Amino acid sequence: MSNSYYIGSYEEDSANEPNHGWIVGRFKDKAPRKNGDVEIKYWEFPTGPTTHPLKESSIIECTFILKGKTRALINGEEHILTAGDYVVIEPGTANNLVEEILEDAAGLTVKAPSDPTAKRVLS
Repeated sequence: MSNSYYIGSYEEDSANEPNHGWIVGRFKDKAPRKNGDVEIKYWEFPTGPTTHPLKESSIIECTFILKGKTRALINGEEHILTAGDYVVIEPGTANNLVEEILEDAAGLTVKAPSDPTAKRVLS
């Protein structure tokens, strides 16, 4: 495997690594997935409530809903997100995009720059 590229399965890599689904970011062990410019996470949730907390981040984030349906809380407003939707969240905005999973869901979250300390749990 070259240090200039990496080919992998986002489902397998997110499920089998210690970073809770994060597949690219400053916290990875070697290049090119070790990267300070961006973080990328693949996630899946089964139908039902989650234990995912309300949070805010000091960096920008963008989440793509790949399948399913979620009930989200963004800046105090409730939204239903479905496959094909995406959400861009400015720093300092309270959010929980997976407050409740209405249909088995999967998605990708991208944050920039990579800063594992950027998230602050609000509740």
